[in-house]
Formats: sequence, structure tokens, C-alpha cells
Amino acid sequence: MDFYHIVLLVFAFVFGVSIGSFVNVLIFRLRSGAKISGRSKCMSCGKTLKPRMLVPLLSFVFQGGRCVYCHARFSYQYPLVELTLGLLYVVVFLAHHFDPLQATGTEIFFTIVDALIWTLLLAITVYDLRHKIIPDTFSFLLALLAGIAVLVKWKLGILPHYYIPFMDSVPWWIDFAAGPLLAFPFAFLWFFSGGRAMGLGDAKLMWGMGWFLGFPYGVSAIILSFWVAFIPSLYLLFLSRKRFTMKTEIPFAPFLVIGTFLVYALKINILTWVF
Repeated sequence: MDFYHIVLLVFAFVFGVSIGSFVNVLIFRLRSGAKISGRSKCMSCGKTLKPRMLVPLLSFVFQGGRCVYCHARFSYQYPLVELTLGLLYVVVFLAHHFDPLQATGTEIFFTIVDALIWTLLLAITVYDLRHKIIPDTFSFLLALLAGIAVLVKWKLGILPHYYIPFMDSVPWWIDFAAGPLLAFPFAFLWFFSGGRAMGLGDAKLMWGMGWFLGFPYGVSAIILSFWVAFIPSLYLLFLSRKRFTMKTEIPFAPFLVIGTFLVYALKINILTWVF
């Protein structure tokens, strides 16, 4: 990798870290009664933070993770979200082999859409971990972006290229169908369990993920998410000191997003392993 591409990836990381700071604002303020556009304040003393106290990652490090006024600790969510989104933007650039000096309009469009989708997926993950709920706003925006991308691919004649068992050729409509097809099992579990086995938010999330990944990769993401969730579930069952029952709520969106990331970054199609 030459110096130019290293600089490009550094730019992607810094840009992602900066957007991650805004994602933190969304996560903390959404449904809290606070305005999204308001000035940032310390949640302990209520004093308005100056711009030099809000530099993504750096301010947290140099201030020791504390408010300069009251010395209350800031949540580690701030640097972790910023760092994670920076790394995700690097992955998006690598996945598209993005070079702004040579990229076509189509390549720029899909790179931007993927970056926006991963921004939403990170926000969904952290929000679900904090509140055990997925805001409909995030799920609808995800479905909208992924749906637009599918429509653009169809308009440009970009047909899916992957393996689907029992099919000699991949039909053009399979990515359109991926959204509702992959959301249906989650909606089915939610309906017949009365919301005890699965939340409806997971079905809404999976609709957008299905459009984002396509059918076989979406199936792979679901399978991987259950595999990834297996170890934490064992911990809760046998090692956790907290009492774990069938009524214990476990946010599943983070596992779906991890499965989606593995498929996106590594292009895993489990259907090719099985058949």
C-alpha cells in the first residue's frame, strides 16, 4: 500500500471519528427530551462544554475522561463509538477500493450509502444495548437507504453475483425480495410469542439488512449472528451471577450487526458451505 492510499485511509478514519461524535449525540439525546441541535453539556454539572473540550477522541484522552468543571467521569461510550465508526469507515473504503481521484459517480454513490448505513447500524447497536429497543427512525432510514441502493443497482443493470442453491442463475428480483423474506421469520417469532421470543424491532431491522446484503449474504448474517450470540448466552446461563430466566431481555440487534459486519467485510456466503 503506497503513501497516497495510507493518507486516504487516515482521512476515512478521521472523518468516521468525527461523525461518530454526532452519533453519540443522537444516542444520548434521542427520546430524552433534549434538542439534537443543542450545545453539548456535562450531564453531571450541566455546564456547557467548549469546542476544545469536544474534539473527538483527543479531548477524552487529554481530559482523562472527565469533565473539566466538576471532574465527573464521562461514559466510555464516547470514545468507543467514535473509534468504532472510524474503523468502519476504513473498512467501507477498503471494501470499495475507493479512490476519489478515479472513482466513478456510481462508486462514489455506493461508498457514501454504505458509510451512512454503517453509521445507522452502529447507532442501532449502541442504542439497543443501552435501552433494549430499536428506534423506528433508525430502522426506517436504514431500509430507505438500502432500498434506494437496490433500486439504483436494478436501474443500472447491476445484477447480483453470488451462489444460491438449486438455482442455475440468480434472478434480478432476489435482492428486492431479500428484505421481506429475511424479516418474516423474526416477525413470525414476535407474533406467535407475543413479543417474548423476539422484538418486532429486530424484524424491521432485518428488512433493511436484507436489502443491504442481498439474499444469501443476509441469510449468512442471520446464521452468524446466532453463532456469535451463543457464547454470551452460555455465560448468562451458567456463569453470570445475575439470575437469568426466559423473561430476561437480551438485545439481539448487536449480534445481527456483528453478523452483518462479518459478511460485509469477509464476503461470507454460508449457503456455499452447506450446498
